[in-house]
Amino acid sequence: MGTYDLEKEICRILQDSSKIQDYNAKLRNEYMKINDETRRLKVENSKLFSQYACAETSLAKYKAECHAKSEEVKSLQSVINSLPPGYFDKNNQPDGPERTDSYIKSGGEKNNEPESSSASSEQIIPATISKEKISLVSHCEKATEFGEHHAKRK
Repeated sequence: MGTYDLEKEICRILQDSSKIQDYNAKLRNEYMKINDETRRLKVENSKLFSQYACAETSLAKYKAECHAKSEEVKSLQSVINSLPPGYFDKNNQPDGPERTDSYIKSGGEKNNEPESSSASSEQIIPATISKEKISLVSHCEKATEFGEHHAKRK
């Protein structure tokens, strides 16, 4: 082998070495990017797990509140059911659920006149029960929406 062939071989080896070094630098950069992305995703994953735990806690809280409201409504309903027949007629109160709802929507007014300030607790019961039912439905809807939203994220 001549000097020219050796010089050519050395030149080719140096070029190959340079290409390998460039390739190694690119791989190192790519590794660093992937490593950074992995760290970022781990942090994001931790945040999401924390949010999920908070969401589960909130959902459990809403369910408990919903159950408590339901029990309260049942209790108030049993109070109403224990009242003597015609009780609401005697006190000029509505005697059916549809009239109770309109009574509440009117703000407790009868014939467009405000209810007297000396209203007895017996007169307030129908309004209280309906308001509790509305509140219960609202809480249950929120809990359901909340649960469905977080179930979709799983």
